[in-house]
Amino acid sequence: MATEIESLLEYTLNVGASELVVTEGASSSVRLAGKVCMIPDAPAVETGALRNFLGSMEGESGTLMGGPWCGSRFRVRYSRTALGNTATFRPVLDECPDFNSLGTPASLANILGIRSGLVVFAGPACSGKTTTATAYVSALCQSGILRVSLLDADKELPVKIGDSLVLENSSGTIPEKMEQALRSGIDLIWLGNFEGQSIIPVLRAAESGALVVLTVTAGNAVGALDALLSSESLEKRDVVRNMLASVLKAVVVQRLLPGAQGAVPAWEILYGTQNVASRIRGGEYYTLPSIMAASASEGMLLMDDCLAELVNSGFVTQEDVARYASNPARMG
Repeated sequence: MATEIESLLEYTLNVGASELVVTEGASSSVRLAGKVCMIPDAPAVETGALRNFLGSMEGESGTLMGGPWCGSRFRVRYSRTALGNTATFRPVLDECPDFNSLGTPASLANILGIRSGLVVFAGPACSGKTTTATAYVSALCQSGILRVSLLDADKELPVKIGDSLVLENSSGTIPEKMEQALRSGIDLIWLGNFEGQSIIPVLRAAESGALVVLTVTAGNAVGALDALLSSESLEKRDVVRNMLASVLKAVVVQRLLPGAQGAVPAWEILYGTQNVASRIRGGEYYTLPSIMAASASEGMLLMDDCLAELVNSGFVTQEDVARYASNPARMG
């Protein structure tokens, strides 16, 4: 049965899919440019096959780095249910790409000059946000000699350190490690995926003068901010909004769209200007799309504007972007 799962992984790599989803007792599927597609003629995977293949599935759910299988490493997210196990295999690169090779908008070069505060990379699953964020952290590390704390639990991609100095973290929780890093005069903290933890220690680290970089699963900049703010109770929400407004430097949202030549990236960029900070502080961050649409001169970019440009340039079709656009009528 291990051979069967390896065949599914080989198929995933051959078609250029970003993800393989295996559920015991059901047919498997892959994600191609954001679309989930069933694998033709793939038999149902037998119960127990995933545990045998992975070797360990501790707890009800978890994440591990596996492989090499079929010549590639994979990040595996698994969960155990009464009806059978399920796992998502995501192929990862052996080396972090250069930030300037990712086809980012020209205005995104502005974030390479940020030295303190909070920078957030967002996007749905398999959108490439972790790759872009790691490439950004690598570019900063190679731009000079920084004191760096790498707290990314998944370690999906190795960071290119350059001449920077990495703080060897002792044991403890993420907030405790951030506190240790700040006492050591850290310049850059790479947190990786933000999920389920308190945002307050992150904001305090950014307030202390460090540059904190993290990723969050969200489809747009407003959703990313809402995910951060929702991590705290209602009683603390006002305090968190004020802190976030003070330290937020940028939110970069990325999507991958199906194109004739393969996956095409689409972007949304929000910078933490005074106007943006005022809206966040007042709890009106849901109005930020209007600011982004009117602030192209400041480097901001609304997802709908990016999608419309991709359609007009012929990279994607109107049908391909309709489900991602807030206003599909603009895509014509």
